[in-house]
Amino acid sequence: MKLYLSTLLSSSVAVTVTSFQMTSPSSSMRTRSSSIRMSDEVVDPNPSEPQVTPKSSPHLQDPMGLYSANSEERQNGQIEPNETGSSDPNTIYDPLNLYATESDERTSGQIKPIEPELVVKTAVVDPLGLYESKAAVDTDAVMSQALPFATRPVMLTGELPGDAGFDPLGFAQSQADLMNYREAEIKHARLAMLAAAGWPLSELFDKKIALALHLTPLLDATDRAPSILNGGLGKVNPFYWMACLGAAAAVEFYGINKSKSGDESYFPGNLGFDPLGVYPKDEEGQRRMQLAEIKNGRLAMISIFGFAIQEFVLNQGVVNETPFFFVPLSETLKAVTNGGYIH
Repeated sequence: MKLYLSTLLSSSVAVTVTSFQMTSPSSSMRTRSSSIRMSDEVVDPNPSEPQVTPKSSPHLQDPMGLYSANSEERQNGQIEPNETGSSDPNTIYDPLNLYATESDERTSGQIKPIEPELVVKTAVVDPLGLYESKAAVDTDAVMSQALPFATRPVMLTGELPGDAGFDPLGFAQSQADLMNYREAEIKHARLAMLAAAGWPLSELFDKKIALALHLTPLLDATDRAPSILNGGLGKVNPFYWMACLGAAAAVEFYGINKSKSGDESYFPGNLGFDPLGVYPKDEEGQRRMQLAEIKNGRLAMISIFGFAIQEFVLNQGVVNETPFFFVPLSETLKAVTNGGYIH
């Protein structure tokens, strides 16, 4: 131990980046040497001269091509390639447009843009004309029929009747979502068509039927039908609401079971209900009938919304407000004449 300590005290210490070496003063007698591995390479424990790790040259970026091709920095590989991927040393960047259009550098293609060239891989909505006329726009993209300035949503392929490519909020993210939304749409469309017919009919015949059956009419003093905005829903018999709820639940239960039955002929809204046999047998006729149903249903949904808002704002029934839509023309002219509009 004493010999070992004396050897350590008499040794000279050489410090390098990668090793610490301890040697005896005599070159002929090596008592102990140690090397500490700091990297993948092991340094000679007894070098003749102190080793110095060469410092790596700093990398330079030259996006404007200020260093010439024969410069020492470029020949030593210190110049990093720019982000555009151009490795040609003769490339010149001219963000200030100092080179004229007819200059040799520009005509030979040496002038390169600092930013990568814009390549449009998909159709882009550009109502402000921000893209140049030469921009490579995908001509295969299908534009929406409902919104001609926008591309058709991916899931709306036009397969379903009435599909005009209208989904500006992007609700349908998958085929399952699309089918669920079509199921909901066709159900609301059918209810709206019944309501669009029942609303004015109730205003036309409610009082007559109630007087015939010695019942209290449901219409208010201004001949408005009961609704959430108009009020009057409390006059309706609770058993009526129970019957409506039970019928709706039965239809919904039947529709869910049919949609999950695995029937290949099933499509949203296909409950197999056709008591009059008016549904065509050929594929073209079936699609035409489905298209007519969804279009009339959408119109009916808008109509019901209009009925409710119109009666709430004008405080008058839709039949009295626009009688020429709901009563014979002769009665309309008679009512207008007696009201003093025609002399």
